[in-house]
Amino acid sequence: MKRKVPRSNLSLDCMAPRNAGSRWDEISLTFAGVHLKKIFASLAMMVALPLLAAGQGHDLMCVRHVTDLAGHTHQLGETRGTKTVVLVFLGPECPISQRYVPELNRIALAHTNGVEFFGVISAPSISRTQAAEFAKDYALKFPVLFDDAGQLARWMRPTHVPEAFVMKPDGDLLYHGRINDGFAAPGRPRSILQHHELRDAISAVLAGTSPRRSFAQPVGCYFEDWPGMK
Repeated sequence: MKRKVPRSNLSLDCMAPRNAGSRWDEISLTFAGVHLKKIFASLAMMVALPLLAAGQGHDLMCVRHVTDLAGHTHQLGETRGTKTVVLVFLGPECPISQRYVPELNRIALAHTNGVEFFGVISAPSISRTQAAEFAKDYALKFPVLFDDAGQLARWMRPTHVPEAFVMKPDGDLLYHGRINDGFAAPGRPRSILQHHELRDAISAVLAGTSPRRSFAQPVGCYFEDWPGMK
């Protein structure tokens, strides 16, 4: 079977490049060999407006308003005190997604301060009813978003389920990939774990530092693409 390679998450259609700064208020100019640093809001807006018109704003959070399977509305990254937003794409019919639920529950329950933690179910062939049954049968302890139009998937562009994404509140991506090294490959679970990338990434952000790794190859079932995804 052909291996599905990870998509690049450095630049997406609805946002400025992820490594771009989120502030437009500081402009640096050099004139006659003299470096000048000025805060000039009107000039900044002149620079920003063409990008905004093209769909590239300073806010990297492409999708803000979401609804979970219980019908509760959330505004990603906007809860007071939030330091990081975590989205974990799951597949109700994927055995590895099912196996990871207990660990995801433990991670979510251990990080209730400063962390917005969500599961995401996003697949053209999965109904809301199927998603709700999965969340109930496997006793998920965190909100699960049903991405019925594929908006979150088109933004984050996962390749597998499960696959985790850790962001700043403004949507700047800090880590994505596997939850830990619990599986060497599909059908090959490890008895001894040495790496806990998702836990480590969350802990780093809460401590005010960048995760040691920005990507770790996810192991799981292939993500079911929505129409138009490449």
